[in-house]
Amino acid sequence: MSEPAPIRETVIGNRGADHVLINAWGKPNLEGWFSAEVKIACEGWRGKFLCSLQKGELRALAEELQRLENSLNGEATFHPLEPNLILAFSGDGKGHINVKGEAQERLGSGTRLVFEFEIDQTYLRSVISDLLIADPA
Repeated sequence: MSEPAPIRETVIGNRGADHVLINAWGKPNLEGWFSAEVKIACEGWRGKFLCSLQKGELRALAEELQRLENSLNGEATFHPLEPNLILAFSGDGKGHINVKGEAQERLGSGTRLVFEFEIDQTYLRSVISDLLIADPA
């Protein structure tokens, strides 16, 4: 019996405050899909759900965040093929990164969480690195 693949974790924000946590695991199936658990904490709200992501989607976000880190201006977005989690990052040119998001466990259901928080540019380096590791090869 094979061991399950280790969880590859990405924290966007501060674990002790507002954040999005993406725990990706497993190898992609033949079509390139893999599983992830998403946890969100923002102000007094907490939520978690399971979703499927396509190989390359986390890497594409990492590449967009790299451009944002280099300029501190502009935007980076995460809008996967199955949009259970949508994220938009925008930089003000001074090192403040605004994170807006929307989460929905079941696509097409009326229940969704819309959230917004701010992180410092210094968080981007570890987010980028973790996203690259989390996206399965």
